Amino acid sequence: MKSEKTFTKIFTDENLPFLELRYSNNTKHYKEHLHDTFSIGINIEGKSVYTNKNAKYDFDKGMIAVVNANTIHSCNPIEKTPNLYYMMYLDEKWCYGIQKSICEQIDSFIAFPEDILHDEKLYNEFKTVCESLFSDITYMEKEDELIIFFRRLFRDFLEESEKKIEEPLFEEILAYLNRNYKENISLEELSKKFNLNPFYIIRLFKTNLNITPHAYLLNIKINRAKELLKNGYSIVDTALECGFTDQSHFHRNFLKIVATTPKEYQINFVQD
Repeated sequence: MKSEKTFTKIFTDENLPFLELRYSNNTKHYKEHLHDTFSIGINIEGKSVYTNKNAKYDFDKGMIAVVNANTIHSCNPIEKTPNLYYMMYLDEKWCYGIQKSICEQIDSFIAFPEDILHDEKLYNEFKTVCESLFSDITYMEKEDELIIFFRRLFRDFLEESEKKIEEPLFEEILAYLNRNYKENISLEELSKKFNLNPFYIIRLFKTNLNITPHAYLLNIKINRAKELLKNGYSIVDTALECGFTDQSHFHRNFLKIVATTPKEYQINFVQD
């Protein structure tokens, strides 16, 4: 049953200045309006009428509404009871950077070609991203989930540049991450360290290794953690030695990559 108590929660993070996420069951009806951001939203509960320019859609759970910047639109509940929804607003420059990491030939943001998507898998992926943003995982993990999702979203209508980039600094970046795996190195830090555009770095990793920079660093950490656990280090000491922020951070990422918990993994290597 839907709660009739209304609320609005807004997620922002100074480390992710390109994004704002609204989680709400507000009952207010909005007149047609526009934003200077790229916007994407879903209903968790309830049905709406979604208008985009001259088109009108019945909008329900399982669908994704997409609004390009400076496009007249509105989305309002059909029933008197409040809808529960997520609405995300993204800086168009960030979106262009993600698109550029997919297709090097473009020189400006390519407007999304659809107003509405009927894609259950994509819907669930976006819902998970939204839930993650409101969770207590690190901002680097949140940024990585955003990069992965929006590359997936934009890749469907862009011609992906599959050719590996001959970048002399790439091996230096890999070596730097391998040397400094104990640090939680952000994409921004890599960008400043090597004087490279962050989206170019994303493309370097995706075209050469098919992985994001953050995921590559996590794999280094987890591989080192596996060695330490085999050698009898405690889980606490292993987490600290590999630079995880806490045991929860270590446990979550170990399970994601190894498909077992650190404790279960270590037990398998106990010798009689």
